[in-house]
Amino acid sequence: MKKNKLLSSSLAYTVGNLLIQGLSFITLPIYTRVMTQEDYGNYNLYGSWVGIFSIFIGLQITGSFSIAKIKYENRFKEYIATSTSVATIFFILFSAVCLILSTYLEKILGFSTGILIFILIQGYFSHLQGSLSQYYIQTQETKKQLVLSFFMSFGNVVLSLLFLFTLKNDFLARILGGVIPGIIVGIIFLIFIYRNSSVILDKIYVRFILLTSIPLVFHILGHNLLSQLDRIMIGSYMTAKEVAIYSFGYSLGSIVSIALMSMNTAWIPWFFEEKKKGNVDLINKYKERYILIGVFLTIGFLSVFPELVSIMGSADYKSSRDFVVLIVISCFIVFLYTFPVNIQFYHENTKFVPIGTLLAASINYILNYILIPKSGIYGAAIATVASYVLLLVFHHLIAKIKYRYNEISFVQYIILTGVVSIYGIFTNIFVDNLLIRWGGCLVVFIVLIFYYKEDVEELIKKVKIRR
Repeated sequence: MKKNKLLSSSLAYTVGNLLIQGLSFITLPIYTRVMTQEDYGNYNLYGSWVGIFSIFIGLQITGSFSIAKIKYENRFKEYIATSTSVATIFFILFSAVCLILSTYLEKILGFSTGILIFILIQGYFSHLQGSLSQYYIQTQETKKQLVLSFFMSFGNVVLSLLFLFTLKNDFLARILGGVIPGIIVGIIFLIFIYRNSSVILDKIYVRFILLTSIPLVFHILGHNLLSQLDRIMIGSYMTAKEVAIYSFGYSLGSIVSIALMSMNTAWIPWFFEEKKKGNVDLINKYKERYILIGVFLTIGFLSVFPELVSIMGSADYKSSRDFVVLIVISCFIVFLYTFPVNIQFYHENTKFVPIGTLLAASINYILNYILIPKSGIYGAAIATVASYVLLLVFHHLIAKIKYRYNEISFVQYIILTGVVSIYGIFTNIFVDNLLIRWGGCLVVFIVLIFYYKEDVEELIKKVKIRR
């Protein structure tokens, strides 16, 4: 029963999130054709700053939910209520400081104080939406999580399109399309959690939140800088048009990340539970299948991305084909990175997590500083891959030294990344030849299936038994 739960949850999160995110990607051709490259680029810069500001607003409290669910299982709603109160207090304080310093922030952000207010509001309600989402994930209420995600995605798309065709300001139209659904979900969450909890603010939970979450602020800040610095620095060194092209390519490349991270979302609760029971053999067994699916998804996407570029973007965005492969490779490396990081989260030791991400973010900044002026947006993509490789190596060493982590070796990392990278180079060489790319994909799939022959045979047997 438990085994099937992992598979069903993983499949539900993956397929559901792909369908939900698909709503956004379906409308991408509209955005790239209706909006000017300048407006599209500015909106992506806006999104980058929302991601960074939301970290400080929400203190990355949702990152502690998986541990809190185990530690305070019977009082989990009380914990969520306290975490929400803490985040709200920090939102008020942080917003006050930002508004006082608005004159200086306008120069840094490149936006007016009015847009800064939108950034703060969206950051807060994004945290509330994330809290509700994580609550459903930790309680394994898959259907409710998917309904929530669908509402957010569908609401964003519908309102964005409505405002794009009714308002004269396309930049403001996209902002409103994202802000309004978040406010609605945030208000619903506040009503739900405070009605179902007898505690609003408990000092025991506050202490646990601060000890567990504060280190994660720097961790997620590092991650956001890793994923957003390239856009911000491209905007500084180049123009909003280059930001638009890079953001478009990055969005396409990140499609595979949606699938991989959805699987990880389902994997974590199951992994923690089985790890607690000491079921090492069972974990290793399903880990192999988990990795296999990740490789399949990545290679499959690499085979079709040139067609996606043509479909999803106008001719102005065709140059993004040159670096999408690098974005996909970096997403796969992040997928591998989750294995040693999950070990650290299981042991409730997050102090090394921010060190690694901030180190990688620093390297990313240095590489962007060197490569963007010389190689433009292609240089930014190279910097992203190099930074994530460093991140993976760092956390593997930490997990190995502190917790004797040996579930995946360096050799396996090299082989897995090598397979994906070589195939990525292959697809770039034959970017205009669909038959060769798809034929190569089929060959790789056959080889991988043969390599994992026993696992594939067992899965086929289970399917036959169910029928």
